[in-house]
Amino acid sequence: MSAGGAPGSTAGAPNGSSGATSSGASGAGVSGVGGTAGGGAGAGTAGAANAGAAGSVGAAGSSGGAAGSAGSAGAASAGSSGMNGAAGGGACLNSGTELCDGFEGGRLDPARWVASKSGTSSVAVESGLAHSGQYAVHLKFEAGKQSTVTIAESATFGGAGPSVPETPNRFYSRMWAYFGPDIPKAPTGDFHTGFMVGSGKNDKGDCTVGMGMIGSDQQYLGYSIFFGNPKYEFGPWSNPRIKPKEWLCIELLEDGSDPKTEVRKVWLNDTEMKELESDSAKAGGSANPNHLPPAFDKVIFGVIEYHPIPTLSDMWIDDVRVSAQKIGCAN
Repeated sequence: MSAGGAPGSTAGAPNGSSGATSSGASGAGVSGVGGTAGGGAGAGTAGAANAGAAGSVGAAGSSGGAAGSAGSAGAASAGSSGMNGAAGGGACLNSGTELCDGFEGGRLDPARWVASKSGTSSVAVESGLAHSGQYAVHLKFEAGKQSTVTIAESATFGGAGPSVPETPNRFYSRMWAYFGPDIPKAPTGDFHTGFMVGSGKNDKGDCTVGMGMIGSDQQYLGYSIFFGNPKYEFGPWSNPRIKPKEWLCIELLEDGSDPKTEVRKVWLNDTEMKELESDSAKAGGSANPNHLPPAFDKVIFGVIEYHPIPTLSDMWIDDVRVSAQKIGCAN
């Protein structure tokens, strides 16, 4: 497989403003949307209201507030983070170093996101096809042309970033993704595409590492691309196939905490695709390892086509999270 040029993306601005707090529980909650506890402080920019349930005792806030007393149904927190309501309204696990965005503010928060597109491609927050709530990010590109259409966030990578102190340069990212109208299956095509990648520099230069798709059999790919001299690429192929016109929960672990190797894991709908677990130190054998891990400075979500895909023209992204801890699909 041959890779195309490095995707163009620009580092994002500092972290976004905090959302409006909700009424109900008297203690300030950790960041997230209103759920069974009656609503805490919302993380991120103000978004659509999510009604909190009545009667639950509010959890103690991350700022040190005491646990709130039980109250009546709270007005919803206005955060755009996470998914709506009690069924999926978990809070960010580590307020201040995580990103949770359901795009319910109806736009991309410029303090969090930098959009990148090529040619006639477009990026917009739209209603009509969301995984939860009202809005999702719609990436529109031209089938049959090699396109780059992405959103990237670097806000969580400043300072300590999403990594806990014991494991620096390590993060989880999760998105709900919807592809349409079709993912091709062809005996001779190469549809190598990046969907979710960490980016940064290692000892040689720019490096993107993460997961995407490999043609010609609709398979997921765990891969690393080192844009330097020499250029390396590797990636095992998955057993599951990518399904179009269906919301898919995709989670990635990128671990560069060991400066000698980059380790990757990928989950689909909360099931680990163990065949995609990768270790760059072993990719080319001990005499020729693939690369040292980059110092991660951003994570990129979207479509990075290294070869044109004849039948794929749209991707929707919703309920994105970046965290120091395992995320899963429930929150």
